[in-house]
Amino acid sequence: MKLVHISDIHINPEPILGIDPVANFKACIDHVAEFQPDADRVVITGDLTHHGRRESYELLRGMLDQSALKNDLAPRLLIGNHDDRDTFRAVFPEAAADHNGHVQWYEDVAAGRFVYLDTSEKGTDAGHYGEERRAWLAHVLDLAREDGVPAWIFMHHNPAAVHVANADQIGLVDEAAFQALVSDYRDVVRHIFFGHCHYTLSGMIDGIPFSAPRSTCHTCWPDFSGIANRMGYGDLVPNYNVCMLNERSTVIHSVDFLDQHKVKWRMD
Repeated sequence: MKLVHISDIHINPEPILGIDPVANFKACIDHVAEFQPDADRVVITGDLTHHGRRESYELLRGMLDQSALKNDLAPRLLIGNHDDRDTFRAVFPEAAADHNGHVQWYEDVAAGRFVYLDTSEKGTDAGHYGEERRAWLAHVLDLAREDGVPAWIFMHHNPAAVHVANADQIGLVDEAAFQALVSDYRDVVRHIFFGHCHYTLSGMIDGIPFSAPRSTCHTCWPDFSGIANRMGYGDLVPNYNVCMLNERSTVIHSVDFLDQHKVKWRMD
């Protein structure tokens, strides 16, 4: 199964740190449509907008409606800390949600079961996945175990500290409880996909691998100085990930879509 993982598109009418988020996202989805038409799913793991404003969600809706990504390729949309849940659901009323109104659901795909989480909490940039939401996830993973299918988790916030102070101060507040939960389902959870940090990441939690692409807008630089109020950014290339999922392996490629024009081909 082929998955395209996009994150942190930050749709906004005005530039962010000198970068046009709308132009970059359009270039991203156009690239996906042209070069990954055989993908089975496209998932965007949050920070759909920069300020959670209705005009930005309407702009995103229009871009997706005009995109060639339709039907199974229509992007699955998760929300992040820059989003507003109520405004998102008003503009995307078809978006799935649990019985408490959180934008989280699951669906069966060729590789198993994709589980989409809502780690957003109004009024804070930090991630929250409290007892109520963890109970929902435990139930979903119980069902996957009973059905004998692997689960692939998607979320906005990083599920573990990444040792970059600027990111970790707004990481998942319930990190220890979340990690304990997924650890109990190591036989079920195959991989965790996330965003939030704006740079390419990979690692694992108790043997469960995780990965993240860069932002399609303002890509950041991982800074290990320990200075929490310092963020590195600049003329850095955005990307999306192409993930090949099957029973025995998971392979993830990072595609620097704005660099496509630099590619030269040789055939012997």
